[in-house]
Amino acid sequence: MISRRKILGAIALLGASTAWPAGALAQRPERMRRIGVMVVNAESDPEGQLRVAAFRHDLQTLGWTEGQNVRIDYRWRAGEPDRARTYAAELVASAPDVILANGSAAFTALQQATSTIPIVFVVVADPVGAGYVRSLAEPSGNITGFSTFDPEIGGKWLQLLKEVAPGLRRVATISDPAFRGFAGLSRAIEGMAPSLGLQSKSVIFRRPDDDIEAAVAEFAREPGGGLIVMPTGINNSHRDRIFALAARHRLPAVYPFRLYATGGGLMAYGFDPTDLFRRGASYVDRILRGDNPANLPVQAPTRYELIVNLKAAKGLGIEVPRSILVRADEVIE
Repeated sequence: MISRRKILGAIALLGASTAWPAGALAQRPERMRRIGVMVVNAESDPEGQLRVAAFRHDLQTLGWTEGQNVRIDYRWRAGEPDRARTYAAELVASAPDVILANGSAAFTALQQATSTIPIVFVVVADPVGAGYVRSLAEPSGNITGFSTFDPEIGGKWLQLLKEVAPGLRRVATISDPAFRGFAGLSRAIEGMAPSLGLQSKSVIFRRPDDDIEAAVAEFAREPGGGLIVMPTGINNSHRDRIFALAARHRLPAVYPFRLYATGGGLMAYGFDPTDLFRRGASYVDRILRGDNPANLPVQAPTRYELIVNLKAAKGLGIEVPRSILVRADEVIE
């Protein structure tokens, strides 16, 4: 779990006074600018607070201070499609100068709501394959941002599962097929599974009232199963439900972000979303200063990390191989 010290430290940075170079002060716009922010996490989620604190901190280092020269309107728990559409309509109606969109649901809703207000997306999978942008180098229109997983990582998740559970024969991917960005990931998983002696299927999880418990229980009736939890907003918001299901049915699972492993999942392989929020601040700054989003290339994560939770492994009756432990960036005892 994220420590209280880490969260408070990140938030404390926002209140720290900063000495700005004379040139930066001269460039600072006089009028109040407006930023809309849609976040996958609930406002009460420490992970969400940490990501937003990182975004605000980097904005401040670039010369933008809330209440002085910028106003930020937040919309939380925007990973659910219906909620995301409502939030997108609200933010577009408020006519902000730029919107930061976290996750595919928020981005898709905003893309449908406006073709003129600049949008900077963060943590959105395969934007080219999904048809969100023309290319990474030239995204076109009012859109740019920071993408997440290349489809090839689907094969990496499969390999990790097979390595931690050699008897694995079946794998279920928990996802929402409505998000086009995950199509490439799903195809990569389905394409590689047979080469590892695995059968693959999908478990659909779109809304909080979906009976994910029954779907996973049905999958777990046959032995040799494992789970791949895709990086959807609903999986993020309801990760405790998924942890409980994996433990109840003794299913090894691989997750997309560090917070899943620190929160109780078996292992996670992915990038640091907080870093993309920081980098998103740089694009928001450039757009506020006059850059055209179409001229800002879409950027990808630069570093991936493997986190293993030995406590979760013990609960599942799994002995994590040394081959995985020596590669792990962090091992949770």
